[in-house]
Amino acid sequence: MKWARSAASARDKPRIPAGVVPPMHPTLVDKVPVGPNWIHEIKWDGYRVGAYLQDGNVRVLTRNLHDWTKEFPTIVQAMAQLKATNAMIDGEAFVADVGGMSHFNLLQRALGRGGDRSRIMFAVFDLTMLNGEDLRDRPLTERRAKLFDLLGNPQPEGIVFSETIEGNPGDLLQQACAFGLEGVVSKRLDSPYRSGRREEWVKAKCIKSDEFIVIGYEPGGSYGGLGSLLLATGQDGKLAYVGGVGTGFNSRSAPPLKAKLDTIQTGSSPIPRLRNKNAVWTRPEIVVEVEFRGWTEDGQLRHPSFKRVRDDRSAGELF
Repeated sequence: MKWARSAASARDKPRIPAGVVPPMHPTLVDKVPVGPNWIHEIKWDGYRVGAYLQDGNVRVLTRNLHDWTKEFPTIVQAMAQLKATNAMIDGEAFVADVGGMSHFNLLQRALGRGGDRSRIMFAVFDLTMLNGEDLRDRPLTERRAKLFDLLGNPQPEGIVFSETIEGNPGDLLQQACAFGLEGVVSKRLDSPYRSGRREEWVKAKCIKSDEFIVIGYEPGGSYGGLGSLLLATGQDGKLAYVGGVGTGFNSRSAPPLKAKLDTIQTGSSPIPRLRNKNAVWTRPEIVVEVEFRGWTEDGQLRHPSFKRVRDDRSAGELF
């Protein structure tokens, strides 16, 4: 019975507050789509957030709909400068290096204790509400045009409009990788805005990576006793085992992750009939991002490497 409650909590969707639009997510693909019906943007390496302006007040919500307004003062200041009664802008909070490239680890440092949050910027790419009008049924091109006009000239400090990138779609991913970008996001020009993971938006990454749910770990290793993580994803409302990852940890990432896992230990495998005599099983609550080279025929990750904990994701999103 204990696992039944844990499984249910993992699949629970966050309660959606009134007036809030959960984000639309791209589907992971291997290649950038070709054709005149697609536009392409760089994939920003940060935190996906929705910024809400209402009668001069601003809220910033994470993709899990947690209120992180206090964590993003620069976004609040930028949104407050917009000439609108109310608006909802979809985008990515990021921190750039000296070369202008976004890096997730720089954002984590800025959000950490003693970090410089004045460096956080907001790359914006969609507009779902404006002055009381719901724009979600309008095509992407119209929403982006309204967003560009809303930002004005000059744009508020701290906001960057996510421009489309031109070129042969077959070469865009290679070019993005050569510049050190994370990948390319492609969107259908006529796509409405629909919350959840959709095929009208797709993403192609330079290195394959995805988010997985931690269901346990094997002790060992050089970093605080964390040998490997045991991973799963959601399939048809159930957990499906995808293998383990035992590389990519370091002295900063492993000890706090193991400590967090030890607080959610459970006595049995979250997946029925999954056996591992060395495993320390945990409730399926922590999401991690893992890089990998592909999949085996039996659905296991090939050459996985731990990248980071995704505190901005919930296990329920992966079902």
